[in-house]
Amino acid sequence: MVKTGLKIPGLIFGVAALSVLTAWLSPGAFWRGFGASFLLIGGSALALFWLWRGMGGGRMLAVWMTLAFVLRLGLGLFFSIAYPLWGYDEPEYNAGYVFRDAYHRDREAYEVALSGERLLFNPSLKLGSDQYGGLGMISALVYRTLSADAHRPALVLILGALFFALGVPFLYRAAQARLSEGAAQVAVWIYLLYPDGLFFTASQMREPFMLGLLCVGLWLVLRWRERPRAAVTAGLLALAGMLFISTRSAVFAAGILILLAWLEFTARHPGRGWKALGWIGILLAGGVAFVLTWGWFREAAVYDRVLTLRASGRLAAFIADVGERYIVPTIVGYGLAQPVFPAALVEPAIPLAKIVILLRSAGWYALAPLLVYSLLAGWRTSKEEDRRLILWAAGAFWAWALISALRGGGDMTDNPRYRLLLLPLAGLAVGWALDFARRTADRWLWRILAVEGIFLAVFLQWYLSRYLHLGGRLSLPAMGALIAGLSALVLVGGWVYDRVRPPRPSGG
Repeated sequence: MVKTGLKIPGLIFGVAALSVLTAWLSPGAFWRGFGASFLLIGGSALALFWLWRGMGGGRMLAVWMTLAFVLRLGLGLFFSIAYPLWGYDEPEYNAGYVFRDAYHRDREAYEVALSGERLLFNPSLKLGSDQYGGLGMISALVYRTLSADAHRPALVLILGALFFALGVPFLYRAAQARLSEGAAQVAVWIYLLYPDGLFFTASQMREPFMLGLLCVGLWLVLRWRERPRAAVTAGLLALAGMLFISTRSAVFAAGILILLAWLEFTARHPGRGWKALGWIGILLAGGVAFVLTWGWFREAAVYDRVLTLRASGRLAAFIADVGERYIVPTIVGYGLAQPVFPAALVEPAIPLAKIVILLRSAGWYALAPLLVYSLLAGWRTSKEEDRRLILWAAGAFWAWALISALRGGGDMTDNPRYRLLLLPLAGLAVGWALDFARRTADRWLWRILAVEGIFLAVFLQWYLSRYLHLGGRLSLPAMGALIAGLSALVLVGGWVYDRVRPPRPSGG
């Protein structure tokens, strides 16, 4: 392990520098802001340093944890300055917030902090802008204790960055338990640098808290036998935290982790009785969850569907042509495509918004085909242990992505934000799949990428014809037929080619 004494001076300097920057960019008296920032950033640094040592240390792990924290805080501070200067003329942007939800919740939390109301164990206290109340309550506590003289939203950014960074060592050690070292590192890099992940976790939103806590739960399931007491304690705290921040998302995340725990258990205890009991429990739990959430889900999905059709006249016209019976698959397909990369390339927007949406859409269009490939590769691998984990991770992600698309429609904020919840699982699946493709020289990875290239080329031409009047414009059904036909040529042709010239025997 690296000598810890050599790290302390640099750690203190980094905390002081970040505190100065945060106080300088925050409203209110500088020294009050510096004290509040130094307390939170210093406490975060100590917590991360302690966790780093407890999880085995290592130079690369230190780099990842530092990067996770500094990137989120730095990007959040940048947005707080950039959006008032270069963003759209909207209240949330003018106030330095990236999202309307964060704008209303954070401002209400500060008002509650100054109200004199008891914050803890007060059932009469309501936060109208936060349906769960957890993040609003945490924000109000921070403002009351550290920033009553001025509203400093950066303090909540610090907490979000801390929770996100806490997830890094748990994700890495969980991935190491089942993946190669290279695949585990890919999983961590995806968690750290996925553009939508950066965008949604560098704000006063629930996502940095939920993602970090989910990584703890994943570590609990995959490594609890090594340190059972610590794993169970950390897992229960993580579950409590997720329930406090977002109850519905926490229930779904817990269900996904319980499913993995059951798969792992029945693999070690293959008797039929255990499997039957597990399936009965899963079906009962799923039925209860469905009954409890269906009403809310249906109302929200109908509302977002209406917003999607209003926002896209072309989509509404397509539904009118093909009939109402195709509205659900159309909305789901449109939601899965968001943010649409060809649209991001061509549609007019102010420079800051253009850069953000380009990075977000490019990230999704890079990750999505790899997640599709991970399903195929996971099914084809000869290792039962790998198949079980990867089909669980990729299957859960895509199931949640479909639910998110149905719930959020074509919304470019809520739909990708819901989908982001299972980013750690996506990292596991893609890390393993890329390692599998490298070891086996699998041709199907490139075929799936070619199919996405066809999709992008056809839709890019459509957007070019729409906005720049370049070339003729096909109807959406004709575009779908063209994409399906060309994709079939690639996939069927690849299958025939493999029959003629078989790939080398798989080592995976």
